[in-house]
Amino acid sequence: MRERTPDGQPKMGAGVRLTRRTAIASGLLTLLTGLVFAALLWAISGLQQAVDERRYTRTALVEAGQLENLVSDLDTGQRGFVITRQESFLQPWEAARAAFSGQAREFARFSSDSGDGRLAQQIIQAGESFIRDYSIPLVEAARRGDPYAWSLEATQEGERRIDALRAQFDRYEKATRSVLGTREDVAKTRAQQVIAGTLIGLAGSILLIVAFAGYLTRAIVQPVRRAAVVAGRLAGGDLTARMPETGVGEIGELEVAFNTMGSALEESRDELRRIVQEQAALRRVATLVACEVSPPEIFNAVATEMGQILKTEYVSVIRYEADGMGNVIGNWADHGSPECGPPVGSRWPLDEESVAGLVLQTGKPGRITYDTNGKIATWMRERGVSSAVGCPIVVEGRMWGALVAFSTGSGPQPEGREERMAEFTELVATAIANAESRAQLTASRARVVEAADETRRRIERDLHDGTQQRLVTLGLELRAAEATAPPELEKLRQQLSHTAQGLAGAVEDLQEISRGIHPAVLSRGGIGPALKTLARRSAVPVELTVNTDRRLAERVEVAAYYVVSEALTNAAKHAQASVVYVDLAMENGIVRISIRDDGVGGADPGHGSGLIGLRDRVEALGGSIEIVSPAEDGTTLSVQIPAEND
Repeated sequence: MRERTPDGQPKMGAGVRLTRRTAIASGLLTLLTGLVFAALLWAISGLQQAVDERRYTRTALVEAGQLENLVSDLDTGQRGFVITRQESFLQPWEAARAAFSGQAREFARFSSDSGDGRLAQQIIQAGESFIRDYSIPLVEAARRGDPYAWSLEATQEGERRIDALRAQFDRYEKATRSVLGTREDVAKTRAQQVIAGTLIGLAGSILLIVAFAGYLTRAIVQPVRRAAVVAGRLAGGDLTARMPETGVGEIGELEVAFNTMGSALEESRDELRRIVQEQAALRRVATLVACEVSPPEIFNAVATEMGQILKTEYVSVIRYEADGMGNVIGNWADHGSPECGPPVGSRWPLDEESVAGLVLQTGKPGRITYDTNGKIATWMRERGVSSAVGCPIVVEGRMWGALVAFSTGSGPQPEGREERMAEFTELVATAIANAESRAQLTASRARVVEAADETRRRIERDLHDGTQQRLVTLGLELRAAEATAPPELEKLRQQLSHTAQGLAGAVEDLQEISRGIHPAVLSRGGIGPALKTLARRSAVPVELTVNTDRRLAERVEVAAYYVVSEALTNAAKHAQASVVYVDLAMENGIVRISIRDDGVGGADPGHGSGLIGLRDRVEALGGSIEIVSPAEDGTTLSVQIPAEND
């Protein structure tokens, strides 16, 4: 432990001694390392020199061999020319003679470096003498046809010179290989010296490093290591890590500072994590609400997010019913816990034992413990539930339901849980209000469509039973008057006939108008015969397929009829089609209508009151309509309507 001054500060002496010892140890380590490197450099330099000498010796042997090959080429070429007198044998001879001087210089250079320069010079001189004094004169004599070229004397002279050169090459190779062996031994010795020096220096360095590291560990590292470990745990997210406050001086201050910092970080981290988790959960739920996801999915999503944030075992979304019961419409259960709360679809009385009932009575968040003997409390305790916290769901000023969090813990649930739940109940209320608004809008559209269809039917009946019948009666009376008119009143008879014909045309026009308002065949025969009538009257040929053998709901048949009628009208006016394919079928409770033409395409679904009216009519029945119309590739209209639409 370091000595301290009366005011609690550490004395400087220990710090100075620690600094001096650290400097001495560092200096020794540097000195030994420098000596080791110096020895290594000396050994490596000697090794490099030995390797260079060995390489030169090997090169000298190679150069000697190449020079000997040139001498052999000279001898072979001149012999071949002398014997055959063919110039082709002089080509290798000329090449060897031309290359001899350069090869001799390389041979002399490497031989002088390898220590055999004198013998090499003798070989070069003998070779040059062989070329100058024997080979060239012999070839010239053979070219002139001089008998000396084929004489025994000339042959023996050549053999003597060649044998002498080869003997010199052999002596040179033997001497050079002896030098090579010596230099390889020297290189091997130098390599061993390098290895030994390296090992000795490495061992010494390791020993000094170990000693130096041990000293630093004892004097500095161990006191700081605890701080480093705690700092690492803090940096890794373990903000509960703390240091034992046993140190003195700077170490003690470091321990206190670390513990203070850890406590502050832990508090800030917990608060920030809670805020981030809640905001992320709220954002996910808000996204579902914005995407107009169905209310059951939103209820389950809210329960899931709420349960995970509150870290409770079970969360339920309860709707207040008019009969005084609470209906569970969404829930979430922790995977590590059994489903301890009320299941989805169950109904519970809203009395004083129920936290949902407490919220309904007070209109405020509330909490309850299941420590009574009532039915609900007993049921909850049997499943391990000890308490519950509820928060009201208020939709447009009315109490709609409650969000309830159940806990199996022995103690009360944390304070502030109600405020955290309230943020989610606001989103639930928004989703419910949106869903109710959409339902009201759909119902309103359906009522408008139904009223329009009823008006169409009434007008069609009034026209058929009233005006149309009266016109038919008037036409019959005119025909009767025409038949009873005297023959001499021919002009009157013609006028009566013309009027009767005009009246018949008016009746036909009225029938056409009546069919456009509301086709009677649809009411009498259903969608199949009505579509067949449309197909027969269409200006464009129609291939019709109807795969349903029963009557559909009246509003579905009316919607299907007007969809096909509008599509055929558009095909005749705009598509320039040669044929239209109409398919109607019912699959899995869905009426599917497909209308395709082979026209020019390019239809804009956003324009035209007819298409907009069709979309309103179909969507009012909970269906969907899709138009695909690429340019020059026809138009396809796809419609789906729920068959049960009473």
